[in-house]
Amino acid sequence: MRPAGTVVIGLGNVVCSDDGVGVQAVARLRERLVSQPDLTLVEGGTAGLLLLHHLADAERAIIVDAIDIGAEPGTLVRLGGDQFASAFSAGTTVHDVGLRDLLGAARLSGAWPEQLVLHGVQPGSTALGTDLTPTVAAALDGLVDSVAGELAAWGAALPQAEAAAR
Repeated sequence: MRPAGTVVIGLGNVVCSDDGVGVQAVARLRERLVSQPDLTLVEGGTAGLLLLHHLADAERAIIVDAIDIGAEPGTLVRLGGDQFASAFSAGTTVHDVGLRDLLGAARLSGAWPEQLVLHGVQPGSTALGTDLTPTVAAALDGLVDSVAGELAAWGAALPQAEAAAR
């Protein structure tokens, strides 16, 4: 039986420029939100299948990642339900294959949460480097806001950290 909780997992390689946006988004979300017992934030990086237990332990999950859908760099993306299959059918990068494997293993093992959504941003570059490209860096706050909005729509109490300190 699953605990009634939510997990947000940030994926990506932080030394491959925009590919690290998912990890950076979760780190920024962690700074903005007050800690809650039913919300787990995971900077998953490139852990792939090692993250399966996080999905298995969650009722709801959000995966945050760079998502190459051929759009303009910095474009925000939200995928849910049947949209996963079409988004990863090409499997153009090793990173995409890792995410596809994680989602496939979650489905086959029964670890698929009741609700699973993927939030991301179209990368501009995944070349070696620890900085996001300017376009994707400019989209980072919008990505974090989208994830926070999804969490709020699921009924999570998400006070801003600075508001709770007052």
